[in-house]
Amino acid sequence: MSNKEPAGRRWTRLGPEARRKQILVAAQGLFEERGYDSVSMSDVAEAAEVTRGLVHHYFGSKRNLYLDAVRALLAEAPELIGPEQAASVEEMVNRNANAVLDYFSANRGLLLAIAPSADLARRDPEVATLAESAREAAVDQVVLNHFGGSEAPPEVRLVIRSFLGLVEAASREWLFRRRASRAQVEALLTQTLVALLRDALPAVMAAGNRTSRKA
Repeated sequence: MSNKEPAGRRWTRLGPEARRKQILVAAQGLFEERGYDSVSMSDVAEAAEVTRGLVHHYFGSKRNLYLDAVRALLAEAPELIGPEQAASVEEMVNRNANAVLDYFSANRGLLLAIAPSADLARRDPEVATLAESAREAAVDQVVLNHFGGSEAPPEVRLVIRSFLGLVEAASREWLFRRRASRAQVEALLTQTLVALLRDALPAVMAAGNRTSRKA
């Protein structure tokens, strides 16, 4: 794609931040649809209706553009509501599950490409680090919602991290394999988190105590 303005294209004057966001949104859509390897800077420029030189000006390289697209996507993760905003724990968990499912549905390709089980995350340490940071932020929020503060035994974080693995697996069943409906995934996530924290967590902590005594 030429760096010259294509004939007949009408350009809209935007400020630097707005133009950067325009390019970033276009790039996210392409990475979502085609995957990293199949997208070029020229493709992004065409989708954003700017010159390739402008894409390079704002992002430098496809690698930088992709990392910024991942950062922007993770920054858009829904803010989970707390117990004070719901009538019961079950309602809080259900509403939060729905917000997360909306987020996955709107960004399914890119989100699941950087999930822990994805090949790209395993071979790309920078992407894996970004995704891990986002997951830990989600763990912190769940800990706060259910335990009233940021401090929690390691067993609590083990259970919540395991639950996030279920969120990924169930979302794949719904969004890609079409072997589950959204309603089924919603019910699975809502009931599982409540049961994990109410029933499984005490058993996990008891098992840890038995192991410590034997050591």
